[in-house]
Amino acid sequence: MKYEFYNTLYDFEDDIELYFLHERMLHEKYLKSKNSQNQSNRVDRYTRVFNKDLNYVWSQRAATGSIEWARPTVQSYDEEMFEKVSEDFTMCWKRTDKKHDTLIIHLTSFAGHEGRLTSPLTNISEKIINLDTDLLIVNEDPFRMPEILYPSMMVLGVSSICDTIPKTASQIKKYIEHDYKNIVLYADSKHAGSVLSIAYELVDLNPTVIVTGGQTTYDWDTSPWVKHYLKWFYRPEHLKDQFLDMHDVAIMHFIKSYKFKQFGVDKRFTDPYPMINEYKVPVHFFYGKYDTDYARFKNYVSDIKSDYIKMYEVDYKISKTQTHNIKPYVDRKILPKFINNLS
Repeated sequence: MKYEFYNTLYDFEDDIELYFLHERMLHEKYLKSKNSQNQSNRVDRYTRVFNKDLNYVWSQRAATGSIEWARPTVQSYDEEMFEKVSEDFTMCWKRTDKKHDTLIIHLTSFAGHEGRLTSPLTNISEKIINLDTDLLIVNEDPFRMPEILYPSMMVLGVSSICDTIPKTASQIKKYIEHDYKNIVLYADSKHAGSVLSIAYELVDLNPTVIVTGGQTTYDWDTSPWVKHYLKWFYRPEHLKDQFLDMHDVAIMHFIKSYKFKQFGVDKRFTDPYPMINEYKVPVHFFYGKYDTDYARFKNYVSDIKSDYIKMYEVDYKISKTQTHNIKPYVDRKILPKFINNLS
């Protein structure tokens, strides 16, 4: 099947064509960043940092022809604060002498190369690290290829060793050496769906999920981004001049959802929310009041009839143009209170 992006039809049964679509998407992303830099006095601090990191990543990628230059940084961690790094370098444990009642399993989310190729394994908020809990960080291997599939929002696991969600959950369980009063899985954005799939695999441990808004389904048949695109793609003739502005994260979501369907991935991993009444995992879903990009995913969850889902609107945005990422606010203001109030 062929789908249109950047005024070009790409054959989705041909992985080489999808490779070139991915590269075209990255080029467009760089051009937008470059244009933004020319207006540096009019962009917020978050965007300036993003542009700086993006430029660094692309300059290194252009000079070396690969992303291997990033491995020393990505595979580094604070050895004084963390230990027990997994063989596949996707998980590590906070050092502590205390025996805590609560364990936080933090699924790290870096949407683009500028994040995942410039961040060490333990790059999470100090507000989380300093909580009076045990802490397990879970990341995706950013060097896994091909990039049309990986990172896979953890749908295909976190590494070539843990290449499924059940295997990922099994590795997580190896870190849990005593009974906890509370086990909290905390995730955001691209892992807003897969965190629940992982929780289902840990259901015998009675986990609770805290998630900030993002991609709640990766399923070709239910994804709001896929549906929105297909409605545009199959538009009637009199609307053929209609333009669809689809950002890079949505394009990659479209590609990966297609591949998941092609591979026949179980809906338990691509579309977990409709199964919540079966597994009975409590979910506390925080979404941004001003986040229009992911609103359809939030609506998809809120339409599910379940007493196990609680929705909370968060009145926060980083800037006028950065409205999606509410996690910094949740890290500072909401998560500590939530952890302290756990019974």
